[in-house]
Amino acid sequence: MYWLYCLLFPLACLFLLLSWNSRRIKDGPGPQPSSPKRFPEAVSPPMSREGSHSSQHSFPILSSTLDRIRECIIKLAFIPRSFIDAEINEKAVQDILAEKRIDSRVPRAKLAEKIVQRAQKLFTILVMSKKVDHIDTFMDRGIQDSNLPFKLDGNVLRTSQGHEVPVPEDWDYEDLEALESKQWRVLVPVFRQGVHYDFPEQQKFPFVGKESAKSTEGGYGRVSCERIHADHHNFCEPPDSKSQGCRVAVKKLIRQDITLFQREKEFLEALGSADPHPHLINLLCTYSFLGDNHLVFPWADENLREYWKRTKLPQWNSQNILWWIKQVVGIASGLSVIHKLPQAGKTSSKTLYGRHGDLKPENIIWFKKRPGCTDQNGILMIADLGLAKLHRFESKSNDLDAAFPQTYSPPRRPGEFINRAFDIWGLGCLYLELATYIICGEKAIGEFAELRGSDDPNYIINTDCFYSVDQTRVRPSIDAWVRRLKTSPRCSPVFSDLLDLIMSRMIRIESRERSSAQTVYRKLDKMYKKAKSDPQYLLGSYEMLPQQELDDSQEPTLEASPSAQNVSHGSSSTYFTSKAHGLGDAVHNARPLRLNKFGPDLQSKLVVDSDDSWSMSDLGLPRSRGTWPQVGSS
Repeated sequence: MYWLYCLLFPLACLFLLLSWNSRRIKDGPGPQPSSPKRFPEAVSPPMSREGSHSSQHSFPILSSTLDRIRECIIKLAFIPRSFIDAEINEKAVQDILAEKRIDSRVPRAKLAEKIVQRAQKLFTILVMSKKVDHIDTFMDRGIQDSNLPFKLDGNVLRTSQGHEVPVPEDWDYEDLEALESKQWRVLVPVFRQGVHYDFPEQQKFPFVGKESAKSTEGGYGRVSCERIHADHHNFCEPPDSKSQGCRVAVKKLIRQDITLFQREKEFLEALGSADPHPHLINLLCTYSFLGDNHLVFPWADENLREYWKRTKLPQWNSQNILWWIKQVVGIASGLSVIHKLPQAGKTSSKTLYGRHGDLKPENIIWFKKRPGCTDQNGILMIADLGLAKLHRFESKSNDLDAAFPQTYSPPRRPGEFINRAFDIWGLGCLYLELATYIICGEKAIGEFAELRGSDDPNYIINTDCFYSVDQTRVRPSIDAWVRRLKTSPRCSPVFSDLLDLIMSRMIRIESRERSSAQTVYRKLDKMYKKAKSDPQYLLGSYEMLPQQELDDSQEPTLEASPSAQNVSHGSSSTYFTSKAHGLGDAVHNARPLRLNKFGPDLQSKLVVDSDDSWSMSDLGLPRSRGTWPQVGSS
């Protein structure tokens, strides 16, 4: 009997299970538990949603507008103001409202006018999000462009003021997330001069093309060339660059030091608070993004060293040479403004003092065109105030922490305060190279550096600074070089006076013997005025031959002067070959014969040179020019 029970019990359970399943299929699923989701799914059937395939064919005006928006985003990654004005005008908005049969308490034409005036960006965002049906709901609840950007806080959408946005009931979380994301294609900043911006991490920028090949990096920041869309800035710019956008230099400070950023920003703002100087680079605006600080400047065509390399040798005519003298005066004038700002700002009555700290050809930039500049040759400007300091009278000279580029730095004794006279030395070195370029050509600048290096008793790593290693005198090669420059037919009286000023009042070992920037400016301005009225003072008796004007790389001829052929360097002498191929060739063929220092192999290495020239690399010796990495034209 027991075995019969064990057999029937499983069969009975199987019968009951089959019966229950049959009733479940017949009656359908039972009631489901309610979802805790904050935003319920849309109640409309899928084909009625605005983003469906049939919907796009049902609303051709809206679909066409959306297609053009997508094309714009693909091309630029953002939507410019001019595009929004063209596509989202009153007629276009009214047509879309009519096509979507959007009714409101106000007439459709009045609603379209109100949208364009107050909610043009919001309407564009809703079109992109396929939620334009709800524009009247947003308008009725007072939500408009002034409430953007929206921020998604959990499951709640908030305005820029922090208030909750009452969204329609059929919106789910994905709808809110898409709306928040798409808004940044529209909310693109318009850069205004003198304004600082703190941008969120989602920010899109109105840059229409980065020229990565022109990006440079140095000790203080990375400088990149960007083009700002013409709709998104109020900067002055040359008229012919509108179609390509405004080229700017964006300097990103690589040191995460807010003090450095504030220092340079305040220095530039203090300069801008006075009358803008034509030879000082102007700060356009600043912004912070992703924890980095950025300074925006006009983008220069090239720096002074690049200009020298490209042009080789300036043409010798009154217009061209007078332009160079004018730029020399302008740079000195700009430095004098830096050294003593006439005004500290509206809230202070004390005078501010400044210094540049990094004067070199790489930090003098050239613009072919600038607003207010009428010179066909363009204009030179002082740039890159990364080391610039701004301070009051009681602290003019008490900074011991600044760094200086070796080539153009003055001698500095231990414990000596850095002061504005440091800039005068650097400016004198820069002017001496500039005079070399005008008189002898660009090639001679490198030869001048090699000649300075030959003064260095450290034969393994030569430096090309302008003072002796013991910091007690100007290098003898400097005096010899200046004497040679004065023998050139292109060294007209104005350049002879310039060289005298450089050596007597600027490149001086004792800082107290250097003139102030204001004094240098006044003396140079007198030279410029005299050169402007006296062609003989400007050009002298030299006349460039026609073939030389066509070939800027040709150097002027010059007979070597006996006074410069033998320059004493302590226990050994430097002997120059006396070939009459111009100053550049004369120095290019110079042979510092210190055979006792290098051994007998040196003579053979010098003799085998086919071009009768030599360099430190030819001898297998490392060489340091002593210049810092170029930061660019910022």
